[in-house]
Amino acid sequence: MICAVRLRLVLEHRDSTRLYSEEVRRMTELLGVGLESEVAVLRRACRTAWEVAEKARLAVSRHEADHFCDRDGFVNAATAAK
Repeated sequence: MICAVRLRLVLEHRDSTRLYSEEVRRMTELLGVGLESEVAVLRRACRTAWEVAEKARLAVSRHEADHFCDRDGFVNAATAAK
């Protein structure tokens, strides 16, 4: 059985890493243009997005350690769904 809390935490981590990736992409697109003030704003946005993603990753790890659930629940659920 999949742990609902772990699933929620994993989805939050996925979403936060996607946001981080998008911020990095936006920043790298401006690096070659020479708009240093906008790059600085995006650099701060990247840092913030990274911090959110890292907190989400740590939340998943803490939950797994405290609740003793891990990715095997996903594997078993996926196998059962076939």
